[in-house]
Amino acid sequence: MAVVRFDPHAHLYDSYPLKEWCNAAYTNLNGPEGACVVIVVDRAGQDSFERLRREVPTFGTWYEAPLQSGDGVSEAGTIEWDQKRLHVIRGVQYVSVERLEVLALGVGRSVPDGAPAAELIDRIRREGGIACLPWSPGKWLGSRGAVVRRIMRASSPRELVFGDIAIRTALGPCSLVLGRARRARFLVLCGTDPLPDPRDATLVGSFGMQIHVDTLPPNERLFSDLLAPALVGAIPCGPYGRRNGIARAVRRFISTL
Repeated sequence: MAVVRFDPHAHLYDSYPLKEWCNAAYTNLNGPEGACVVIVVDRAGQDSFERLRREVPTFGTWYEAPLQSGDGVSEAGTIEWDQKRLHVIRGVQYVSVERLEVLALGVGRSVPDGAPAAELIDRIRREGGIACLPWSPGKWLGSRGAVVRRIMRASSPRELVFGDIAIRTALGPCSLVLGRARRARFLVLCGTDPLPDPRDATLVGSFGMQIHVDTLPPNERLFSDLLAPALVGAIPCGPYGRRNGIARAVRRFISTL
């Protein structure tokens, strides 16, 4: 039995030293046997895979693994250094016209920010990716919260997942929408969602998901054969890791103001 641990809401900002980020991801995700995986959701203007191709060879080896995702091919790769191994999968963080974050897991960016959230979700599904609506402090209140609830009513757990993030500590703030999503049997993914502050570079992989498997698929099938089925409920997966402590969560929240 092996365990695959993954952070579905990772970022790789220019402010992060790459090797430090890789070491943190491996340390936080590594188990007795299995695989360590991060899904890097790039914001507009970012291309983390271009950076990985350029900088990984300065301290390790980068192996390209074209990602079989639905009917298309996206991007994935493996970093090996100092007897460590980390798998990286392409993702996108869109911002909708309603100012909601919409994550595309397993596919690259195909349109600019600014489309309605429901249209982005439909596009991500058609491209072979998994669409995720992640919670964020204050962003699901008022009219934006009404949009999220409307999308939930119009979707099934096999079409959409929701996201929880490390800054939401065990003491709160609570999210009635996440509670509603769980009761409706939507999968709620745990992920770190780090900020550009260099101190957040070590956060990657500290809060995520895990899947127990008998055998690991090849790298190019890691998303299509394992992660994607898990994200739509076909393979059991559950939370892994820890949320931010109160002090760190407050410091991170203040830095967003």
